[in-house]
Amino acid sequence: MRKYQVRDVADRITTPLLILDPANEQFFPGQPRQLYDLLPGEKEIIEFGQAQGANFHCQPTGRQLTHTQMLDWLADHLPA
Repeated sequence: MRKYQVRDVADRITTPLLILDPANEQFFPGQPRQLYDLLPGEKEIIEFGQAQGANFHCQPTGRQLTHTQMLDWLADHLPA
């Protein structure tokens, strides 16, 4: 596991990706933006903040907002 680095394969990811980036992330700060910057194809990053009640790890107090954002993105990217 220690040898695996997503940066080594990120340029091969061709599927559209949604990346969530909560403010004040304690376990992987800055990594969502790093992944976003590495991806070559269609991508979107959504930042979550304290004012929305959705900062910290996994947007713990902003689940409805998180789910709404994710489902809206999926609705735009999945065939009808």
